[in-house]
Amino acid sequence: MKLLIPSPRSSTRTAAFSLVEVVLAVGIMALGVVTILGLLPHGLEMSRKTANELAETRIADQLIAEMQAMDWALLNTNSDTISANNRFFDDQGLEIDTSNPDFSLLVSYVARVNVPDSDVHLLTNAATSQINNHLRRVTIKLVSAPLPDFDFDNPPPGFPVRSISQLIARTTGAPGA
Repeated sequence: MKLLIPSPRSSTRTAAFSLVEVVLAVGIMALGVVTILGLLPHGLEMSRKTANELAETRIADQLIAEMQAMDWALLNTNSDTISANNRFFDDQGLEIDTSNPDFSLLVSYVARVNVPDSDVHLLTNAATSQINNHLRRVTIKLVSAPLPDFDFDNPPPGFPVRSISQLIARTTGAPGA
């Protein structure tokens, strides 16, 4: 009977990674990390743009809903009063109370609502040439600027003004009122 005695060489060898394998693994991992870090600024920019669009949409929805809920006769007769004042919003699209002493520090968006009388011809029935008394156009000018005294008539360069136009319909009241 023959006894098997392990050789000293085989008993000291343990399972391990070679230096080449470790260097390759670290290189592949570094390439992945660099790629992810390269995409980070693009992702942050897209996140910022999305937040701005969400706030602008919230502002436009709020102002259009206010115009829709307004008394129709008041909307027809006081379009100059409606568009005379700028409205101020924070970075989330929530309106800022102008009585707050620090309100100018909170301003991120400035908006102005306009209910033009000059486009009534667009709201007529072409067959009968009658004005549609149940539709009004509301135009909202919106700028992402922390300037409480922003002038929409002569905007400074570098501040693009976004214009949103919406038709609102009268849902209550007598015809022609």
